[in-house]
Amino acid sequence: MFFEGNVFWFLMGMLAILVGVGFKAFADDRGWQLNWWKWLLVIVWYLIFNMSFLAWGTLIGEFEPGAGWKMGVLGLFISLILGVGLWRLLSAKPSAT
Repeated sequence: MFFEGNVFWFLMGMLAILVGVGFKAFADDRGWQLNWWKWLLVIVWYLIFNMSFLAWGTLIGEFEPGAGWKMGVLGLFISLILGVGLWRLLSAKPSAT
């Protein structure tokens, strides 16, 4: 019942805030200029990354381990590809035109 209680969601909210603040500090250290659409892409990537773990855990919990592992690996592969593209987009220097 822990995962249905208020304490769980409170801890999840704290974790999300820590991830956001940590990413902001990381981006500042790297010299990245983040505007609203880059933040939106980061949040969408983070949601896709988390959903791969949520789908894996749900399917494993429902006694579907084959589907869980396939879905988890597929989700993490998609997250890896999108993460590399996002990293290249964020680390690209703006052109001086």
